[in-house]
Amino acid sequence: MFSVEWLLARRYIKSGGREKAVSVTAWFSVTGIILGVATLIIVTSVMNGFRKEFTERIIGFNGHITLHPTGNRPDCAAAVKKILSTKNVIGAVPMVERQALILSNKTVKGTLVCGISADDLQKKDLIAKNITGGSAANFAGEDMIVLGESLARKSNFTIGDEVVLIAPEADETGMGFLPRKKTFRLAAIFNSGMYEYDNSVSYISLETARKLFKMPGSVTGISVFVSDPLKLSTIKKEISAKLLNSFRITDWQSSNSSFMKAVEIESNVMFLILTLITLVASFNIIACMIMFVKDKEKDIAILRTVGLSGAAVTRVFFMAGISVGIFGTFVGSAIGTIFSMNMGKIQKALEAFCGISVFSPEVYFLTRLPSLPDPVDIGATATVSLLLSCAAALYPARKAGRLNPVEILRYA
Repeated sequence: MFSVEWLLARRYIKSGGREKAVSVTAWFSVTGIILGVATLIIVTSVMNGFRKEFTERIIGFNGHITLHPTGNRPDCAAAVKKILSTKNVIGAVPMVERQALILSNKTVKGTLVCGISADDLQKKDLIAKNITGGSAANFAGEDMIVLGESLARKSNFTIGDEVVLIAPEADETGMGFLPRKKTFRLAAIFNSGMYEYDNSVSYISLETARKLFKMPGSVTGISVFVSDPLKLSTIKKEISAKLLNSFRITDWQSSNSSFMKAVEIESNVMFLILTLITLVASFNIIACMIMFVKDKEKDIAILRTVGLSGAAVTRVFFMAGISVGIFGTFVGSAIGTIFSMNMGKIQKALEAFCGISVFSPEVYFLTRLPSLPDPVDIGATATVSLLLSCAAALYPARKAGRLNPVEILRYA
């Protein structure tokens, strides 16, 4: 009996002749579901990729936990040893971070100067693994500097050029107050993938930064890296107890909470909005199935008179309706997944074809369009689409099963 019902449903879907308009309506319904599902998967994948890339770069630059001195220049070396002795802590990087000016032949640009030891710079994967010019090994020297790619390009610097840093403080001399400055040699250029960093950050040795900014033996902060970035509360309490509150402790979650909440809210809203596309396509299924039922009233009456039950008729039209939803969901999921997995290639192809940048790093912070297809999101999208399709097919199918064959044949 099931094979007979499925045969009838399939024939109704492929109906032609005077029912051709119904078949066209069915294809419009399929197209709407395909577009809705594919768009929803692509958007959620891009949102996931953006969240992942942004989080990784924030952590790679600032660390999981950041400590800022609260008193008069605490002992950094002792503090680092205590931090490293804490359970689940895998690294502690003392740094001096101050604003300064970079002077070139044609421009003067602001920069965030980060004083860091050569060994610690090698451990920062965000920088060491993204060197695009020179070598991080050349950083071993007090007069060497590493610049972000955008900063170096806009200042017209190449590897080996002299870079003049001007500190915001001035030194008092016999000729009055003169700006404090130092000349460096450009050792390497990095591209972290985040425009904000590449356009503003520069690295010099820790001891040189202390001398330049008159901070002997001190730091502006200590970046701490842990084994699990999502479990920080216990580690923060242990570090605070060991350091006797001589440092103010922040973490990457609290420092960027407003941004992460905004991304989360936007992701949920986009999911809701794009689900409405599938909902609209589901209304097309309702219209399509009502037209099916209207055109097949005589066939339904004949089937009922030869012994087909009302429940069987309901199943026939229900299967016809959900077949549209299943086909559209499957094709839309496949298209959305393929697009999400090849977003970088598609971006390059669009930029080459249009001759413009479709993903400006100055606006979106990142230098490329990120995409991270999540099987859970894809499954949720497909499930929502199938549920909407089932709900849309149910009413017309039940209406077909309740038709009175006597009344239909009487007025046929």
